[in-house]
Amino acid sequence: MKDQRAQAPARDSAIVAAAPEDSIAPFQGTLAATRRSRPGPPTARLRSLRVTAEAGFDRVVFEFADSVLPGYQIEYPEEPIRRCGSGDEVLLAGPGRLLVRLEPAQAHDERGNSTVPHREWAPQLAVVQEMKLVCDFEGQVEWAIGLAARRRFRVIETAPAAHLTVDVRHRD
Repeated sequence: MKDQRAQAPARDSAIVAAAPEDSIAPFQGTLAATRRSRPGPPTARLRSLRVTAEAGFDRVVFEFADSVLPGYQIEYPEEPIRRCGSGDEVLLAGPGRLLVRLEPAQAHDERGNSTVPHREWAPQLAVVQEMKLVCDFEGQVEWAIGLAARRRFRVIETAPAAHLTVDVRHRD
């Protein structure tokens, strides 16, 4: 995998289309919004979600079924995070808010049952304080992550296992 660092965009500039970082490269990370497009079909189905504490960073791993990775946009939003159906504002633990948008993706099966056991939980790690599924509708899945502070993050894609990993540094 190729290591590419994205520079923070100006307030009105486009989102950076960045290659994911290599998991064995030094953790550089970014504060800039990061995007990778993958128009569907197929739609990636979220199979599991893990959150772990690692040396120097917290790790969030999105695992998808059938070796299919969705496109993504990961950013520190300027506006409040809202649920996609109701428009209700989502409150999160911690002052930092990271939004992970996955598309085309879904976090439910063909009967509408959730494919992940926790749609909200508070792991309360060094940086990752809380996570909430805020959208699972019409091919878009969004997770809001409450952080202890706004920190640099990196994105790692793993194939063929179809893992999308977001690491958030403990310190900058």
